[in-house]
Amino acid sequence: MRNHYTFIITAFILMLVQNTNAQPVEIVTGLDAPSRIDISGNELYFVQEGRISKIDITLGTPPVTDVITGLNEPNGFGLIFNGNDLYISQTLDGKISKIDITDPTPILEDILTGLSFPNKFVLNGNELYFSQTTAGKISKIDITDPTPILEDVITGLDQPNGMVLNGNDLYIAEWTGNKISKIDISQTTPTAIEVITGLSRPVALALDNNELFIAEGMGNKISKINITDVTPNLVDVLTGLNEPIDLIFFGNDLFFSERAGNKISKLENATLSTIDYSSNFKIRLYPNPSKTNIQVSGLINSQNYKIYGANGIEILNGTLSNNKKINIENLANGFYLLALENGNTIKFIKV
Repeated sequence: MRNHYTFIITAFILMLVQNTNAQPVEIVTGLDAPSRIDISGNELYFVQEGRISKIDITLGTPPVTDVITGLNEPNGFGLIFNGNDLYISQTLDGKISKIDITDPTPILEDILTGLSFPNKFVLNGNELYFSQTTAGKISKIDITDPTPILEDVITGLDQPNGMVLNGNDLYIAEWTGNKISKIDISQTTPTAIEVITGLSRPVALALDNNELFIAEGMGNKISKINITDVTPNLVDVLTGLNEPIDLIFFGNDLFFSERAGNKISKLENATLSTIDYSSNFKIRLYPNPSKTNIQVSGLINSQNYKIYGANGIEILNGTLSNNKKINIENLANGFYLLALENGNTIKFIKV
C-alpha cells in the first residue's frame, strides 16, 4: 500500500513539473479568425478575415493596425518577410503576391499565379519554397527572377502545410498524413523521410535549436520533439488550445495564433516549459524532489550543465559526470530546469 501511495505521489509531482511554466500569455484577443503570422522587427503581422493586420509585440496592450484589406480570402494566407517585402500566398486565388510594408498604402503585386492552394513559405537565400497543399507537393521559385520559373521539389505528399528549414533538411507538416516528414533540399530528387507520425492535423512548425515545435490544429495543442533523436518522443508543450494554426519564435518566446480562439498569445521561455526526456528516457535525474543534492544517471561522457530558475534566469553551472552530485541546498524551494550540453533538459523540484 505504501509503494502504491508513493507511486501516486510521484506521478502527481511529475504531472505538476511537466505543466510548470506552460502558461500562455494573451497578447491580443477579439480578432477575426487569425491564422498565419510572421515577425518584422518588433511588429507581428497576421492574417485575419480578408485582411492582413499587425501589432507591436513590445507593447503591453498593442492596438491592431490593418496593413491591407479587401483581400479575396477568408483566412488562408501564408506570410513571410524578405526585407521590406512581405510575400503572401493567396490560397483561394492560387497565387503568390507581395507588398512593400514601407508603403503607407501598399498595393499587391502578383509574383506567380495558377497555383494549387499555395500555403506556407520557407525562404532559403533567394529561393522561396512553398507548399501547394491540395496538389500534395512542395515547389520553389527564385525571387530575384522578374519572371520566376516554378520548380517542383517533391510531390506525392499528404497535403503538405507548415514547413521549417534546418540546414539542408526541410521539415514538412503533412496535414492529412498526420505526420512530420523531412527532405534534403540539396538532393536533385529528394525522398521524404518520416520523422514522427500519429499527430492530429499538424499545421505549422517552428524550430529552436534541436527542438521542433508542432502546432496540431485538430489536437488543440502545441507539441515538440528533439530532431536529434533516432526515435523522437512527442512531448506536449501546451494543451487545451482552440485550433492553433501558426507559431513563430521571437527570442525565447513562442508566439502562436488560435484561429477558433480569435487570439494571439505567447509562451514565454518556451524552451524551458516542459520536460524533454531525450534518448528514450535513458538519462534520469534523482532524487526528485530533493532538499540537498541531485544526480544524473545514464551519462556516457561528462557534460557541461546549467540550472535555470522558473523565470528562465541561469542560477548555477558546471560540469557533470555520471551520478556525480550537484549541491542544491542553497537554492530556494521551487521548480528548476537542468540543461545539459547534449540537449537533454530535465525539470526538478527543490524542497
